[in-house]
Amino acid sequence: MFCRAFPLLLSLLVACGGSGADAVPTATVTRGTLAVVLGVPGELEAVNSKNVSAPNVRGTLKITTLAEEGTRVKAGDMLVEFDTTDLEKEMEQAVSKLNVAQTKIAQKQAQQAVKLQTAQNDVVKSGLDKQRAEMRVTDSETVPRVERETARLDVQESTLGVGRSEAALEAARLEAAAELELLRLEEAEAQAKVAQIERQLGQLQIRAPGDGIVLLSEAWRGGKMGKATVGDNVWPGNAIMELPDLAAMRVEAWVHEVDAAQVAVGQLVSVIVDARPDTPLAGTVERVSDLAVKRNEESEVKHLEVTIGLPAGDATLKPGMTVRAEIRVADVPDVLMVPREAVFYEGAEAVVHRNGLGGWTRVPVKLGRANDSHVVVTEGLAEGDRVALADPAALDAGARPSAGLPTPTAAPAPAVASP
Repeated sequence: MFCRAFPLLLSLLVACGGSGADAVPTATVTRGTLAVVLGVPGELEAVNSKNVSAPNVRGTLKITTLAEEGTRVKAGDMLVEFDTTDLEKEMEQAVSKLNVAQTKIAQKQAQQAVKLQTAQNDVVKSGLDKQRAEMRVTDSETVPRVERETARLDVQESTLGVGRSEAALEAARLEAAAELELLRLEEAEAQAKVAQIERQLGQLQIRAPGDGIVLLSEAWRGGKMGKATVGDNVWPGNAIMELPDLAAMRVEAWVHEVDAAQVAVGQLVSVIVDARPDTPLAGTVERVSDLAVKRNEESEVKHLEVTIGLPAGDATLKPGMTVRAEIRVADVPDVLMVPREAVFYEGAEAVVHRNGLGGWTRVPVKLGRANDSHVVVTEGLAEGDRVALADPAALDAGARPSAGLPTPTAAPAPAVASP
């Protein structure tokens, strides 16, 4: 954090009363390093932020519960809930269809068991018939030839019967497998539908993926831009909110393209949050955009975006807070400095009023670089000289005119490091 006092560079001696020299507010000419700062506007944003959108569920979704904007949430906290009425009806139908498919499978398996058992019995019976036929076969001459040939023909016929019954059993098994496969496909389709609806029902409750603060998103709603509210119907994929993580914040600032050449990565920055100007933050330039763009269509002025890193751990910072970023673009070492209020102009000539043994003396000076509070004096003064912060003659006359080099009031005074 930039020190905003100048203990080694400046001793302001302001008179509280009296007359003459003692009534004139003064400062001492000091030697040190002038910190040149560039003040630019900016806004706080979270380094890490998660977007929360409506889930990819068919049709529009009606919001029934919505976390309030600005609410700090922890991972797992409920953010958004949608109406589940339609999906619950679909779930009832899908479960019913699944039950029907499973019942069909059970019935078919029972039917096939009977059919296969019958076919198996036919195989056994044909095998027994073949065995009986084989038992009647003989070569004995005592048996008439007709009977012997008939027995052989019975064996052949029973052998064919065994083949037919075995083929019928295999066909029954294949048919049963095909029928069950079709029914199981129907069951799998019904199960997939139930699982899909279960996932969708789970998606209708959105919980925080991490810690953060709720920032509702602007979107086109009801014919105009607005933020989501309870009762709104949203389409799948519509942005609902952002969940920035407040643990790490940064500044997005905008530098006029004319000043952009002065800004570089690594420069120190004093960040003054508008809501709490008395406690500036120390930052560092992390990125300078390569492209100058218009910030709005109504102006031709272009700016470069500058990202400024901030230390983590400040829980009071919130995204969207406006800031003034004072970028320390240069240090001018070993120079004599006076407050800007000490310099007056008489036409084109810069002068100061120096106090000495003989009183106040008008001294022409030459000036160098300046910042918001101090200006470098290159000629006319020496270290330790005491100069007036108001025109002594004007004070004697009862008036106090403004200095010729006024101190800007739009920005706080920058820090100045000691040599």
